[in-house]
Amino acid sequence: RKWESGELSWNSDTSKLTAGDFNGDGKTDIGVLYGYSRQDDGTNRTGLWKFSSNGTGFNAPVMSWDSNAGFGSWNWQASKLA
Repeated sequence: RKWESGELSWNSDTSKLTAGDFNGDGKTDIGVLYGYSRQDDGTNRTGLWKFSSNGTGFNAPVMSWDSNAGFGSWNWQASKLA
């Protein structure tokens, strides 16, 4: 195991995965669009996490985008990754 999210911290059912070279280093990284569900204020929260390749594995994930940071409501269920 390379990374542990903690007990009840990462739900694979609300994860949409994609792969690509997101940082331009020639290595394939993993992106995860993660649905946090409906918030108390009624908006939907979604985050984009990046697992960067180090050549032999992946670094711990870093949140690259959060719909809760001024972007309003983002419907994870209606999102499709290319």
